[in-house]
Amino acid sequence: MWYAIQTITGNEEEAAESIKKMVDTEIYEDCFLLKREAVWRIQGRCKVHVERLFPGYVFISTQHPKELYQQLKRVSSYTKILGKEEEEFYPVSKEEEEFLKELLNGDEEYTVRLSTVEVNEQGNITACKGPLQKYLDRVVKKRIRLRYVIIRIHLFGRDREILMGLRLKGD
Repeated sequence: MWYAIQTITGNEEEAAESIKKMVDTEIYEDCFLLKREAVWRIQGRCKVHVERLFPGYVFISTQHPKELYQQLKRVSSYTKILGKEEEEFYPVSKEEEEFLKELLNGDEEYTVRLSTVEVNEQGNITACKGPLQKYLDRVVKKRIRLRYVIIRIHLFGRDREILMGLRLKGD
């Protein structure tokens, strides 16, 4: 199961590296950050870059959350496994994990890649390939010229808005 570990925003990579060094590898399968491709428009040209999907969070796959909690106390970076108390930890729900895995589409770098879209003259998306394809009905904001949309989805106990990067067909 996946668990979310809260850390200081901006120190996610450092926290993940500390976890990998300090926590026994028999306790977890993988420790990772979720990232997304996004587009910057610089002087009229599109440049793809990668940024954190959930700033302030590291994810870990484990079947042993209590042991993980004990070993996280040794990690120098501030880390906190999400849960009510020491004895109860909240895994990422199966539905949420499946949603995130769909967005990742098997990406080994845990990165949500750009979706390729076609738009009509009114700026409406008429065709889509990529992670956004299944979630077009959840779009709450479009900025086609800036190459992103925002979808709203219930995730980690509350409604969240997630920025999804776009590539226009022919870019």
